[in-house]
Amino acid sequence: MGRSGWAAALGSAAAVLLLLSPSTLPAAGPIRQAAGGSAHVLIFAGLAWLWGRVLPVHLQGGVLWGALALFSASVEWIQPCVGRSAEWTDWLYGAGGAACICGTWRLHWRRGILRWAGVLVLFSAPLAWALALREAEIRVFPSLTEPGALWARGGWVLNGVRISAPSKAAFRIAGEPWDGKSARFPYPGVFRAPACSDWRGMRAWRAELFWPGPDPVLFAVRVDDRPGNPPYAERFQREFAVTPGWNAVEIPAEELGRTSGGRPMRLDQIHRWGVFLVSNARFDYFLLSAVRLELKEDRP
Repeated sequence: MGRSGWAAALGSAAAVLLLLSPSTLPAAGPIRQAAGGSAHVLIFAGLAWLWGRVLPVHLQGGVLWGALALFSASVEWIQPCVGRSAEWTDWLYGAGGAACICGTWRLHWRRGILRWAGVLVLFSAPLAWALALREAEIRVFPSLTEPGALWARGGWVLNGVRISAPSKAAFRIAGEPWDGKSARFPYPGVFRAPACSDWRGMRAWRAELFWPGPDPVLFAVRVDDRPGNPPYAERFQREFAVTPGWNAVEIPAEELGRTSGGRPMRLDQIHRWGVFLVSNARFDYFLLSAVRLELKEDRP
């Protein structure tokens, strides 16, 4: 096997290592997720280029692309087993990066320009899209999330639930399937990093929550002013009872201004907020309306 063959083999081994190494990193935000999509473009474009230099001409196009697209799909299928998330968009970016190379081998002198121009455009697309959605979220502040809004479809950190927006009225937060034997996810709920982290000048945090169960349960609202997973005393957390049907939730600024341990909250650097179920109750779903801040007129 020549140098090109060894380069292709080593490149493939490096790709497997990068894509399937167990991850202990915290859940990625939209920008990090976009960076992951861009990385898939480069990885699979690089693999297509490396293997295309080794394979005979009749295998450089559709056959090579099909193999790499299948490899990309297999990676996404395996990733949840090593603590990483499976994303169909990552498969799309990986297959697209490979297509930029596999589809341009026979374009003679123009192929270099078209090939790497396509890779560059596709590489830039995830970040450009993430920044566009972030700008849309910033424009509607003090709304923190709106069912039906394109920018509100992503950016969630989910704990034991799935989220969808079947209407513009509310998000539907469904519990993960349970086999009745294994332990259920503790504190199932949804969390989100706000695009606007400066909450100074707010009057209250508002939302509505629908509980379909027959019995009252306990929910909580959590707000972090520090990155990572701060302990209970170092974050704001308020528990409240929810009865069957719609429940209005309002947290005044005076209350949200202090952590559970009594420290003043840094309202100018909010990192994350969330709503989750505290009670150990079985549920199929609950609904969460638009979440927004009510601001004072004299916001600094």
